[in-house]
Amino acid sequence: MKDLPIAIKLIVMSAIFIAVPLGIASYLTFTSYSASIQKNTGKYQMDVVKELTANIDTYLNELNLLTLLPYQSPQIMKYLEVTEKANENLSFNDRVTIEDFAKRVFANGRVDISGLTLYRTRGGNVYTAITEEQANYTMRDVKKEVWYDKVSQTGKVVYLGTFNKNGLGTTSQVYSFARKIRSVDTGAVLAYLVLDVDKNVIRNKIEAISNDKKNIMIVDNDGSMIYKSTLTGPDAEQIKQFKGMGTVVYKQNNDFELVSYYTSPLTGWTMIEMVPLAILLQDTVYVRNYIILIGAVCLLMAIIIFTLFALRITNPISELRNLMKKVVVGDLAVSIPIHSRDEIGQLSQSFNIMVSKLSDLGYRLYESEIREKNAQISALQSQINPHFLYNTLGSISMYAEIQGNKEVVKMTNHLSKLLRYSINSHQSQVPLHLELEHVTGYMAIQQIRFEDKIKFNVCIEPELLSYSVIRFILQPIVENSIVHGIDKGNGYGTISLFGKKQDHQMLIQIQDDGAGMSAQQLQTLKDRKFQMTTTEEGTGGTGLMNVHRRIALRYGNQYGVTIESSLKQGTTISLTLPLIEGDHEGRMKDA
Repeated sequence: MKDLPIAIKLIVMSAIFIAVPLGIASYLTFTSYSASIQKNTGKYQMDVVKELTANIDTYLNELNLLTLLPYQSPQIMKYLEVTEKANENLSFNDRVTIEDFAKRVFANGRVDISGLTLYRTRGGNVYTAITEEQANYTMRDVKKEVWYDKVSQTGKVVYLGTFNKNGLGTTSQVYSFARKIRSVDTGAVLAYLVLDVDKNVIRNKIEAISNDKKNIMIVDNDGSMIYKSTLTGPDAEQIKQFKGMGTVVYKQNNDFELVSYYTSPLTGWTMIEMVPLAILLQDTVYVRNYIILIGAVCLLMAIIIFTLFALRITNPISELRNLMKKVVVGDLAVSIPIHSRDEIGQLSQSFNIMVSKLSDLGYRLYESEIREKNAQISALQSQINPHFLYNTLGSISMYAEIQGNKEVVKMTNHLSKLLRYSINSHQSQVPLHLELEHVTGYMAIQQIRFEDKIKFNVCIEPELLSYSVIRFILQPIVENSIVHGIDKGNGYGTISLFGKKQDHQMLIQIQDDGAGMSAQQLQTLKDRKFQMTTTEEGTGGTGLMNVHRRIALRYGNQYGVTIESSLKQGTTISLTLPLIEGDHEGRMKDA
């Protein structure tokens, strides 16, 4: 995004900063609302499951009381306790006793009994009644019944499962429950009583409370299915995990359902109710769509409003940019109107002041160029004086050579070259080899002056000689080495000049073994290096500090002079310069 206009950046960032919190808030609102509905529905569903379980427990408790009716009938208990041979033909009194007992069971008024079977263990007689009018007596061994082992091990009512009962030409499904009848006196097993309850009885009780959108199941302690409202749903193995009481989310195929289950402490049966979450949370879809619509409208309005603000902020900046482009091509007759006192207004005011000053500087530059031309004309008119000086030095040199004074000849020749290098100053930069020639000539004169007490060594990498440097940056430093180093020492010493490439830069070092400086003097000199004023060192303001400022002003603060010195051990001056190639006319280009 870094190359996009500021207005686009502001609009995009505002859309992100608005959309993200709005989306997070909408998502949290929707999820919390859905979770609240799911929690409240789960609580309500658990109440329904408990109510269903309570109704079933009440019904089964009545059924349990019916299975205890033999203990309330002395005639039945007396009939069951008599030991007889196996005989299908019962006496009239026994038949009346059994049928009276059956009528009491069918006529209880609270539990709808659809069938009754009484197995007598001490005679093998089996009395079966599907209705009060349809009954029969048979001989069957109760031990051969599939439920015998299960019922014989407990004295409580045992659920036997679902069976098909035939009667009066019809077949119906019933729930069967059995109890073992014992002798009150001896505790011996006298009979087994099996009661049948129409399957629709439990179904009707469940459907009276629940609705058709719920899937209700009842399983016994062994995980056998007692009741299931629909054909779909988990099987008996899968619902064995639902024991006790709780509400969970259950995944069935690709759908999720809210499952509430409760295990009856009376019967041990587990009532399970399942509601599809899609149906449960269908109202939340409308809430979600409403939240999305409101969020989209708010986001759109926010983007439109922020776009207007962004354009209002960036239009003055765009206008200022266009005027700057005109200034770049030289049109200084521009001015931007100021409509506010904010940062943009202050920037516009500064721009107007800058353009005004540029116009004034342009006029001054034009005037300066005129003055420079006039100075060049005056210099051409006064060139006779330097030529007269060269001719005079040439005459002295010839006279000294005639007299055989070679030292004077050498000094005048070097002095002539120094003057010519100094006077021909129309070039701001020269190749390094010319600057070295200038320094070498200067040292030749100094060595004659000091009678060879000073040694001068030069070690420059040849490839550096063609690179351009600023004029007069080596001679002032060499002069400082003589004046402040060798001369203040014992008068003898060596000055060495080194040059090499280092990190794509030119490094020139001037070392002397003179007096050196103390730590305090060195720190004072380093502090003065950054002063804008010229120093008193050298002549004409071309001292050590002046060399540093000239280099830093032309090439940048990463270049310049560094100083290292120790008292009575010498000083090392290092010049860091860029690698700039130059042609014969003095023009430069980056290496």
